[in-house]
Amino acid sequence: MSWTYWIVGPGRMGLSLGSVLATSGYTRELLFVGRRERPPVHPVLGQPLARYSRGFPGAPLEGTRVLLAVPDSTIAGIAGGLARLGAPGDGCVALHFSGLQPASVLAPLGEHGYAVGSLHPLQTVADPRSGRERLRGAFFTFEGDARARGAALEIVQAAEGHLLQVRAADKARYHAACVFASNYVVACAAVATRLLAGAVNIGQEEAAQALQPLWRGALDNLDQLGIPRALTGPVARGDLETVRGHLAALDADTRELYRQLALQVLDLSRKLGLDAAVGNAIEAEIRGLKGE
Repeated sequence: MSWTYWIVGPGRMGLSLGSVLATSGYTRELLFVGRRERPPVHPVLGQPLARYSRGFPGAPLEGTRVLLAVPDSTIAGIAGGLARLGAPGDGCVALHFSGLQPASVLAPLGEHGYAVGSLHPLQTVADPRSGRERLRGAFFTFEGDARARGAALEIVQAAEGHLLQVRAADKARYHAACVFASNYVVACAAVATRLLAGAVNIGQEEAAQALQPLWRGALDNLDQLGIPRALTGPVARGDLETVRGHLAALDADTRELYRQLALQVLDLSRKLGLDAAVGNAIEAEIRGLKGE
């Protein structure tokens, strides 16, 4: 069976989702709903099944899937605006794509007969033109009504992905995990870039280029060896003097970040069989700088 999809928010995620759905057997029509007068320039909007609307054209017809690919802070307001247009046709579903907000933020739509839920991809989409391929094979996490789960599963199947389920009470912890896996990786790369650029007197761009093999190698090790066997570095090999030298060389803020990460690495290193006395000495050095 094929459906009409309304994608509210034709930005990076919305256009990427639309690109996935445009090539699936689940889609009869794609309507991108935005605030601007003109649609964004993107290949998916050149396809016959896709069109653009400035604002909602009215309440959706029977079986429409409404996908809210919008910032978290706007979900409730948009849901309320759509609800004010009146009851939809039978079997309509509304899904938002926030990793943090619960499905209950769509309560005004639920009260009007929509099945509601949230569907969050465990993938980062920085460019809508490559977003379709980024979403291929990704894991997605669902929370919400049982009736909305079927619609969510079809989207995941269109992406050739995998569906997980999370309780509303666990969404903040779930989303924090996603942030550690993506945003904070970029933050650590930025810290490394700044430190390298200052140490060897080169520009930020060259420093980032020089570090590319290191973080690519770390990701390859994670993919091939998993946790904790992917771990390398001074803590993992019990090199107390190197850790001491690092801590002494860093400014206070960076030292605190290093300290917190080093304690996590130390825990993994112990699981790998790090000598207990060496591990205790490294821990004392790390914590000693904080006076703990």
